[in-house]
Amino acid sequence: MIADPPAAGYRRRRLLATGMAGLLLWITTVCPALAVQIASAEIAEPQSRFQRTVGYIQSASPQLRVEFASIALTHMAMAYAAEAQLAREEARAAGGDANLRAWSVAVDRYARQMPLLLEDIELGLPVHLMMGGEKSLAISVADRAVILSHPRLNQQRVFEQEVLEDFCARNNCELFIPAGSGSQPISVSTRHVRPDWNFTQQEWSCSYQGIKVKFKAEQNLVNSRTICEQFMQEVVALADEIAWQQRHAVPIKWEELAIQSTPHRPEHTVRLNRLGDTVLVSVPLLYGSPGLLEQLIPWIQQRFTHQGEASVELDADDYGWQKF
Repeated sequence: MIADPPAAGYRRRRLLATGMAGLLLWITTVCPALAVQIASAEIAEPQSRFQRTVGYIQSASPQLRVEFASIALTHMAMAYAAEAQLAREEARAAGGDANLRAWSVAVDRYARQMPLLLEDIELGLPVHLMMGGEKSLAISVADRAVILSHPRLNQQRVFEQEVLEDFCARNNCELFIPAGSGSQPISVSTRHVRPDWNFTQQEWSCSYQGIKVKFKAEQNLVNSRTICEQFMQEVVALADEIAWQQRHAVPIKWEELAIQSTPHRPEHTVRLNRLGDTVLVSVPLLYGSPGLLEQLIPWIQQRFTHQGEASVELDADDYGWQKF
């Protein structure tokens, strides 16, 4: 079990307040004036792909809104159920901590409301999507509404990306790309990368399309091959994910790219801009090697801008890869 940082107590109380406020929203009627205010929220500012997609679905067919709302609420129910289970485990580990028990009960109660709203959707009650303050999404079914939010605030963007990926796996989200955004979207690559090797008495090196990694000759060749292949696979996977996002009109701010771990998941979150656009990709070597992503950005850029040939030369020893 991963321990929470020292500020967890404050964060949990804040989250508990958010959850209880959301629960209150479940059982109250949505004021028409409030709905108008939310629906007319400022949309002239730059938007993430998630927000753009929601904007399109708002005026799309009722069937599309129903499908998106059902997917989003299902993901939300799973997120809150997982959080409740984690809180119960932490409470037991802490000797029955009262605050953790209260938090798990509140989250459990909130999670149990999701199936009720999903049942209303199945009954054919009208569904509406509204972007509100702080660009949060509210899902309204008949006269009840809920804010689509992850129980852990720092996982909100990942949560939105998961909902978007699930929805777009079932629907043609290319229709939601703004006009004039470029050529047809490309598929995210799943190919296996096979780097080339060169051996001398002083060093071994592996290379792939302009990236070269040097290893000391006396190192274990099997380990060196494994590290090189994993590294090249990570770089290509990340580059293809970014290219796919850019083809879908997601602005890539190269100076803002950052890799973060994702709690309780093998994938990592790569932030693409300040709007909240992210990609989920497994890149443990890139994540565990400070400064490496910055070295690779020129190579990733040229992969889909085709502006000259970029080359990167790395020393495995600089990133601790010789110790494996």
